[in-house]
Amino acid sequence: MVTITVAGTAQRLLPAERGTVHLRATAEARRSADVVSVVAELHARLSADAERHVAAGAATRWSADQLYVSTVQRYLRDSDVSETFQVAAAGVAVRFTDFTALSAWVTETGTVDGVVVDGVEWELTDERRREAEREVRAEAVRDARERAAAYAAELGFATVEVVALFEPGLRPHTQPVYDGGSPRFARMAADAGGAVVSMRPEQIEITATVTADFSGS
Repeated sequence: MVTITVAGTAQRLLPAERGTVHLRATAEARRSADVVSVVAELHARLSADAERHVAAGAATRWSADQLYVSTVQRYLRDSDVSETFQVAAAGVAVRFTDFTALSAWVTETGTVDGVVVDGVEWELTDERRREAEREVRAEAVRDARERAAAYAAELGFATVEVVALFEPGLRPHTQPVYDGGSPRFARMAADAGGAVVSMRPEQIEITATVTADFSGS
């Protein structure tokens, strides 16, 4: 009898089902009163748009950050002299299921002075992610078994039986291994006409890796 240790892996690429766009209303001026009023107005506009998209069914939820005000020092060009400015910012995040509406909104708000588009986070629904993770874990186990059987056959053993199976980082005396599947952020590319920013989500990668010990006989 011999011990055969193998790794099994599986991967699946799935289209994103929702995208959360992150925007910020920002302003900079010498007085706090000036930046606060500007950001408050922009933030109210973004919030109203977010509510409208949720009501229309294009988005499932939205959230808003608090207003933040800070002081920064800006140096005059080619000088050691600095000036004090007040900076205000407030963020809004909207989770879309309608990517056409998402693209149109990013295009519209991205041209507004004081609005910063921080990006779009692409995700699967929780149910679909859990389902995909179960599937790739099962595929990784099958891959490990097939590898062990192939090695056993070359060694002249007729059968293999699993002795132990480990997820990444759980095998004694090994370091944790990153298991993929993080949300992806958007690539923003203009369409042929240049009128609308087309949000082209990368596919979500779900992976699983196991290591297993088999005995061949």
